[in-house]
Amino acid sequence: MSDSDELTMGDDEGAEPDEAALAELAAIEDAADAAGTDMPPGGAAEAELARLRAELDAARGDLEAERAARRAAVARYREAVLAAEPALPPELVAGDSLDEVDASAEGARRAVERIRERLAAEAGDAAARGFPAGAPPRADSPAGEGMTAAEKIALGLERGGR
Repeated sequence: MSDSDELTMGDDEGAEPDEAALAELAAIEDAADAAGTDMPPGGAAEAELARLRAELDAARGDLEAERAARRAAVARYREAVLAAEPALPPELVAGDSLDEVDASAEGARRAVERIRERLAAEAGDAAARGFPAGAPPRADSPAGEGMTAAEKIALGLERGGR
């Protein structure tokens, strides 16, 4: 087998394939190596080598399909977790496996709880001060808004005469 045909034993995320897939790939690779070195060149040997390489390519394709299905399942699980708990910030819930998504969701829950506690404490402090935070609303509209000069003078005299 050439170096380009070498089988890698991990997926893009670094996770190992299951034992059955590894055993099947190893058996196909061993058979392909044996076919390439033990048999003299000829029609039957080359046909067997081509068949084994085709099986190896099919096994690699199946493995990649399994990886894609796993990634899709993890993405759907993440979306389900976020839909069930809309208070969780989506940027805090991530992972390439179900366990990683669960762990990051738990961390997001703790962060949300700390923020809620802090906001409740701040609201309690504002209540203890006896007045709301921020400026109070005006009782009247601003003096003179939309009034003529004569109306403004009359309003001033009226207020000043009290």
